[in-house]
Amino acid sequence: MFKKLSLIGCIATLAASYVNGQALSCSQITSLADEYFNSTVVSNMVCISYYESSWNPQAVNPSGATGLWQIMEDHCSDGGLCQGICTDQQSLFDPDTNAKCAVVVLEAQGYDAWTTYDNGDCDNWNGCSAASGSNSGSNSGSNSGSNSGSNSGSNSGSNSGSNSGSNSGSQTGQNTGTGTGSGTGSNNY
Repeated sequence: MFKKLSLIGCIATLAASYVNGQALSCSQITSLADEYFNSTVVSNMVCISYYESSWNPQAVNPSGATGLWQIMEDHCSDGGLCQGICTDQQSLFDPDTNAKCAVVVLEAQGYDAWTTYDNGDCDNWNGCSAASGSNSGSNSGSNSGSNSGSNSGSNSGSNSGSNSGSNSGSQTGQNTGTGTGSGTGSNNY
């Protein structure tokens, strides 16, 4: 049976997924779930995987739960729920193997086999939009330079990006002005 994750275990699992940087995208995990789970449970299983492993197939928590759906290695042993599907912890890193085992665990133990579902984390799950959250903001950079005298010039540049970014600008030259701005935004889930 799955062991309940402690807050420390959840944090360690999330940290491991970001360190490895190998998390699946929402469309990839949804496609995988569509392949193995009944259509009536796909959304819940995508949510469970998000909270259990941050969609990282390489995630391992301190109790040894492994992969996308945090399957315990003892499920692979003789007489275990997933006997014949997985052989050991290493085999649970494979997304297909982990999904197949998660189907068996769901059928045998129901959603409450996963702490995150049991805790109500999936109660307000809105699919991929819930995983991406809403980040808003803008960055803009603008610079202008002007010179006076018999010759004058002015230039300006601006850019904006949403979510996160940096801006820099400079003015250089005699009787010239240059401006640069940059903004970048990224979300990796």
